Amino acid sequence: MTSTAGIAAVTAVWGVLAAVVGTRTAIAAAAVLLLTTPFLLRRRSPSAPEGPGMRGDEARGTVESCPDIRL
Repeated sequence: MTSTAGIAAVTAVWGVLAAVVGTRTAIAAAAVLLLTTPFLLRRRSPSAPEGPGMRGDEARGTVESCPDIRL
């Protein structure tokens, strides 16, 4: 399914929902869905982001511990 087809499908479903339950209720349902979306997403661990070839403890190192940076 392409992004355009997905948008069209969701718009059509939300139009049917608005016709069945009413416009304000459909808008309220959309608002609730938008507000709860961040809670439904997976959270990342609080550790520092890892770069290619780096473990978590190395990613949090200092400038002196990085061999690629010349001082």
